[in-house]
Amino acid sequence: MKKFSKSTLTLITIIFISTSGCKKKEVPVVETNPVSEISGTSAVSGGNITDDRGETVLSRGVCWSTGIKPSISDNKSSDGAGAGNYSSTITNLLPATDYYIRAYATSSSGTGYGMTMAFKTSGSVPSITTYSPSNVALTSANILGLVNPNFISTTVTIEYGTSANYGSTITATQKPLTGNTDQLISVSISALTSGTTYHFRIRAENSSGITYGADKSFKTLGGPPTVNILAPTNILGSSATLKGLVNANYFLSTVTFEYGPTISYGSVITAIQSPVMNSVPVSVSAAVTGLTEGTIYHYRIKAENSIGITYSNDMFFTPVTPTNFIQDIEGNTYGIIIIGTQTWMAENLRTTKYNDNTTIPLVTDNAAWIALTTPGFCWYNNDGSGNKDTYGAIYNFYTASTGKLCPAGWHVPTDAEFITLTDYLGGINIAGGKLKETGTTNWLSPNTGATNESGFKALPGGQRDEYGAFIGLNQNAIFWSSTPYNTIKPWYRSLSYISSGVFVGNGSLNIRGFSIRCVKD
Repeated sequence: MKKFSKSTLTLITIIFISTSGCKKKEVPVVETNPVSEISGTSAVSGGNITDDRGETVLSRGVCWSTGIKPSISDNKSSDGAGAGNYSSTITNLLPATDYYIRAYATSSSGTGYGMTMAFKTSGSVPSITTYSPSNVALTSANILGLVNPNFISTTVTIEYGTSANYGSTITATQKPLTGNTDQLISVSISALTSGTTYHFRIRAENSSGITYGADKSFKTLGGPPTVNILAPTNILGSSATLKGLVNANYFLSTVTFEYGPTISYGSVITAIQSPVMNSVPVSVSAAVTGLTEGTIYHYRIKAENSIGITYSNDMFFTPVTPTNFIQDIEGNTYGIIIIGTQTWMAENLRTTKYNDNTTIPLVTDNAAWIALTTPGFCWYNNDGSGNKDTYGAIYNFYTASTGKLCPAGWHVPTDAEFITLTDYLGGINIAGGKLKETGTTNWLSPNTGATNESGFKALPGGQRDEYGAFIGLNQNAIFWSSTPYNTIKPWYRSLSYISSGVFVGNGSLNIRGFSIRCVKD
């Protein structure tokens, strides 16, 4: 064996030690997991340490930043120690922002990084759903809608004004909105002008942009009065009662009737009910005297409140002599008209008493009405003040067949007398037009064929059906005859707003309620 000198052995030892001390240290090998569950402020990723290089992994997680090469000196998560797969949840991110992320693992040899991945947090401009306003009042309204901020803090305002240019803005008390769900906003706007149409839209703004909701409009309550003129009643040789309906639209309104022999009028009388303060139509009237018999008189309603003045359409009438009217037992006055060989009332009967002064039962309840096997009457919609003077009362057939409903010397017409009437006027196909009041004040449009050349002035008082329901006002004039068709179904006549004919019926039950026109004995 070859022997080495002492100096040679020393050199070998130094080389061995030096070589051993120069071994390279290696960091752990780690892979970055895909990014998932991305929201506006968070996401989930993680990593998988596939090789710890023989050293203990002391910490692991992910690091992220808006720069393309994040490191543990940036934002990072700490997700335990050791090799293998792990999950990392990151929070406090900014919405709608581009981020870069990679996994890391640290051992005593240093920190290893996985591949960098990019993702973008959720978030965008807000979305808006606009509802119709609620609680609309004289000078205020409540604006409603849904706003989704789409992960980004969002402020909400309401733009409003009297046109689609708006001009006024109010901020929602619910601002700022956050999250990613539809959230109700409710904004009360006030100091509005009554009776005025307003436009509004919702405006929502976040860092991604501005969204505008749909334009919507509403009208505050109130305004000038609305009026509807009605046919006059109690027309005698020198007097008449002028009629109408007035809605004051929430403001105290004075009501007058202008009347005279021309459309320039010339005379004014205050309605008995003036002033009116309401938000529904109210019947108004005035009794005028000193008229000239045989003269055509025009009249209209004038209604005025603090918002403005409204005039009705023109209506006209001709006073008749005392010999051209009849009174019932209660003193209700009816014009009369001669048609051929017959003399008819020119208005619907409205008495509440028989001609012997006994009272006809008033039946308002539906169940009670349909259970009747005896006489009864009612007003359309149980509204005597609104319907009595124009459309008269509604009677069942038990009442119509008593023989004592009409004034003395008058009676409910028989089926044969109706045939005589319609034959005289040219037959059932055209007689309806000759019987109906003209125009669309009381009849619905088109009031087909209406000429009223007979003077009968048929008015559409509607009916009460076998279920107790009120139907057909302004659409149908239906009159009982006194002639039974069989034990439960009488004959009747019906006129329609869409026909110039006369319908001959016999299919209605005794319990139905129709109008009555009396004919002279």
